[in-house]
Amino acid sequence: GLVAGTSSCLAVTGGLLLSVAAKYNETVQERTTWGKFQPLLHFNMGRLASYFILGGLVGLLGQAVTLSTRMTGLLNIAVAFVMLWLALQMLHIIPKGSCPIRPPKAFSRWITGLAESRNPLAPFALGALTFFLPCGFTQSLQLVALASGSFLQGALTMFVFALGTLPSLIGISTISATARGSFQT
Repeated sequence: GLVAGTSSCLAVTGGLLLSVAAKYNETVQERTTWGKFQPLLHFNMGRLASYFILGGLVGLLGQAVTLSTRMTGLLNIAVAFVMLWLALQMLHIIPKGSCPIRPPKAFSRWITGLAESRNPLAPFALGALTFFLPCGFTQSLQLVALASGSFLQGALTMFVFALGTLPSLIGISTISATARGSFQT
């Protein structure tokens, strides 16, 4: 989570977070730092809640599928290959985006609409939906949660991962809420 929070997940999720901040600052003339920080806090809380709940559901799915020992081993190998692929991309040995897994375009448009929404629950919902973003780190841990076959183990795996990304996202939130002048989003 800490590594993901300073790399690809930061770029993808941080961009959405800054979009929430920009839309909020545009629509609500809140001038206090706390007032600017609240939607960003809601975004992060939505993210933590969804990673716990959806990670648990992915774990339950793994239990329902009843993976054999062989399938669990193959799933672990798949996770290892995904992690290796990410490492090679981070080292610029293979180009980024050479094997992207993207969500459907309708889902992407819906997310964009949510990011531009004035609804006060939009930041929480947008944070919650980051579970589905095409991030290799997240997808790798979703496979680990699936292989766990347990609600609690899947939930904790995804929650702890989300906690690991939280320091960088809270940093972006703090900078965004305290920025002044031309640096303000």
